[in-house]
Amino acid sequence: MTENANHQRKEMRQLRRRQDILEAAAEEFAEHGYHDASLRRIGDRVGLSKASLYYYVPSKSDLLAELLSDAAHAQPIQAGHGEPAERMRVFIRTHVNRVLNTVEGRALAETSAVLMSKSADPSLADARRKYEDVLVSILEAGIGSGEFKNVPARPVVKFIFAGLNSIPQWYEAAGELPLDRIVEDIMSIILEGVLEGAPEALPGPAGTP
Repeated sequence: MTENANHQRKEMRQLRRRQDILEAAAEEFAEHGYHDASLRRIGDRVGLSKASLYYYVPSKSDLLAELLSDAAHAQPIQAGHGEPAERMRVFIRTHVNRVLNTVEGRALAETSAVLMSKSADPSLADARRKYEDVLVSILEAGIGSGEFKNVPARPVVKFIFAGLNSIPQWYEAAGELPLDRIVEDIMSIILEGVLEGAPEALPGPAGTP
């Protein structure tokens, strides 16, 4: 076997091992949250000591940032075509299904307070912003085309994510309303807030901007 082939096989083994570690980290974050997650337990899940785990990943924040980066890379594929309102529907539906039905999504929802913190590790803040950028680009496209109101895109996106990431805390699969109905209602509320021609917000008290 050539040296190049050996090198390729080694790289493939390392990639598979890192993917196994990411899946184990997602399970750990989903079960314990970020602060109580343990690198030792993550290592145990994949048969590595904590010391050996450091060969593949330097910290918990690096693992969480990579999970969020993977989610960001998946979103443009599913939300990159069509009119802005429809793209937003696809994005929201995909995000809600992810946080409810995948271990990676549940991990991100469980750790959203850490991800949104102003004191977040730079790697987390960068990964979060790239994920937000997907939805920001949809909003800005709608604003540019006149389909959406001229709203401040970044704050609106943060507000949307705060609401969507809270769904696993209260949603009951055996509840009165099916998930599809809840998602459609949420999308309607969000879109009615940003669509051009929708009613403006009620004015505040005198002297309130």
